[in-house]
Amino acid sequence: MTQFLIAVLDDDDHVRDATASLLRSAGHRTRVFASVAAFSAHDAREIACIVSDYRMPGRSGLELLEELRARACTVPFILVTAFLSEPLRRRALASGALAVLDKPLDEVRLLALLETALNGPAPQG
Repeated sequence: MTQFLIAVLDDDDHVRDATASLLRSAGHRTRVFASVAAFSAHDAREIACIVSDYRMPGRSGLELLEELRARACTVPFILVTAFLSEPLRRRALASGALAVLDKPLDEVRLLALLETALNGPAPQG
């Protein structure tokens, strides 16, 4: 199994650490960030996928997604939020998010989305 580097952004220490632990248990390497500002100092080209909270101090996860896409960075991006609304979902998907997930996270769904993002869809048949 190839180990991918997944960035996890969340200002809640517990959620950030739990998400990173889940991803490591699935065989991935992780880097954790408490804010978009902390992540911005990192080279996004090293990251295979970003899992980011929407609402954080300073810039939001959605603003990060939009900044990355404006710079032609197409790294898969999963936005998570405890404050999901249909306008937020539509804006995130239109901005290039792979998915928008509710908190608390559905771990099985998150891992399935990552599998698709990193390895492509499973063969049918």
